[in-house]
Amino acid sequence: MRGLFLIIFLIAAAIYFFLVAAVNDDIKWFHNFSKSSNQKLLKPFQAFDFTYNDVFSTCFSIKFIQSDTALIRQHFTSSSDNLKTGTSYYTLLSKEDKKIIDSFISTIPFQIYDTSYYEYYHDGIDYQFYIEKEMIKKRIRIHSNSVPSVLVDFKDWIVKRKQQYQLHQFDTTIYFESAKYVVPPPRPVSPTMEFKIPKIENSR
Repeated sequence: MRGLFLIIFLIAAAIYFFLVAAVNDDIKWFHNFSKSSNQKLLKPFQAFDFTYNDVFSTCFSIKFIQSDTALIRQHFTSSSDNLKTGTSYYTLLSKEDKKIIDSFISTIPFQIYDTSYYEYYHDGIDYQFYIEKEMIKKRIRIHSNSVPSVLVDFKDWIVKRKQQYQLHQFDTTIYFESAKYVVPPPRPVSPTMEFKIPKIENSR
């Protein structure tokens, strides 16, 4: 009888420890799932890039991603600049830069702004934001003197900081949603014409 009781006790103890372990695993899984979900919810944006063209000295695109790295394409640069035209670069962002970028993107009400602030005048600064954030997926192009000041502030900050970054060249192709309409298409290469000396028949 004691033997049977001991067997039943051991089986019950094993079931108890199994259930406790299973519950703990469920709690850990739920905690990890909640942590992962919260991290996703805390991301201020899913995608963001910016293209700037001042016509005469620089034209570039920069993509900020969910890390400490920013990707840059120098579409055009003046001869006085150390950068190369048609070249890709990357730079490392400081924690302060990341906070400022997140703050701009979190507070700017992109959803209420027009997709284009455009005035028909020659030259002048032309730039465009591209944002994917929550339910927003939008380009905002600016070639105008009448524009929300917060967009001008964000543009000024990006352009200034880009000039201060230490850029590292790397060989890859980067796609920027914001480059559309702002970056001029490459000039077509005119075909080379082969000159042939005409044959002159001897009349003699």
